[in-house]
Amino acid sequence: MTRQDRPPFAVLDGRIVPYDEAKISIMAPGLTFAVLAFEGLRGYWNAEDEQLYVFRVAEHLDRLTFSNAVIEIDEPEGSLSEQMLALIRKCGFREDIYVRVQTYIDDWGDMTASGPVGWSIVCRERGRVPAFAEGRHFGVSSWRRNADDASPPRIKASANYLNSRLAGLEAKRSGYDAAVILNRDGSVSEGPGGCLFIMRDGCLITPPVTAGILESITRRTLIDLIREAGLDLEVRDVGRTELYLAEEAFYCGTGQEIVPILSFDRKPVGAGEPGPETHRLQALYDAVVRGRDARFRHWLTPVY
Repeated sequence: MTRQDRPPFAVLDGRIVPYDEAKISIMAPGLTFAVLAFEGLRGYWNAEDEQLYVFRVAEHLDRLTFSNAVIEIDEPEGSLSEQMLALIRKCGFREDIYVRVQTYIDDWGDMTASGPVGWSIVCRERGRVPAFAEGRHFGVSSWRRNADDASPPRIKASANYLNSRLAGLEAKRSGYDAAVILNRDGSVSEGPGGCLFIMRDGCLITPPVTAGILESITRRTLIDLIREAGLDLEVRDVGRTELYLAEEAFYCGTGQEIVPILSFDRKPVGAGEPGPETHRLQALYDAVVRGRDARFRHWLTPVY
């Protein structure tokens, strides 16, 4: 994000301030010890409704509460939902956006401090990534996913993303777009910032939350949509070699939404192009998040 792309305002500890004034101490444990939890949300502009819809706000903030409880951060003051909506209105967005909500230990403290809690909310314009249409090539990383009894990946804590960064950097050095990370058992976990689905014999398969994955809201959404679409689905462990047998595959998360996977370890997935069921789910997902599918309006929070 260039300086010109930065938003005009942010929320810092419950107050809307100019973005450049949203700062924390260089000795805050949120920085020095990565005592920080966060959420990423998306807002989708519907031109016909002239409305911006934020997707699954309650579920994201419930997960943030869970993450805070696990790493023992005190809860912030006031309603984060109301603060987020006030910030979006202040910025006046009329396009797709991305929102990041963070809670962390602020000021000056030690590794085991639970307060004082600081929090920030930043929203910025963010359109759909090109990979949504184009697809991406994935390689299996030599780095293994951190375990639930070491640094639990089911929560969205910043410390977990060092593991993701190492896998992502390795993938780029090896000529891939992104990584597949295996867990300690050698079965498929997830990618650096998203969950995985593959299709075999017409059935979509995704690893369980016990495979060392984030308890992903996008993954949960897609499980519901897959069942709504009448497609077969299994939630089970996935072996590495199953990736090479996949007829279709995709990667999902708030930031990338649904990205078709074109190959694993340079072995093509199906015909090496986005598959028909992946396209079908992308279209359904887009209709849901933009409020064009009335069945799922309860997942949307209107801004204006």
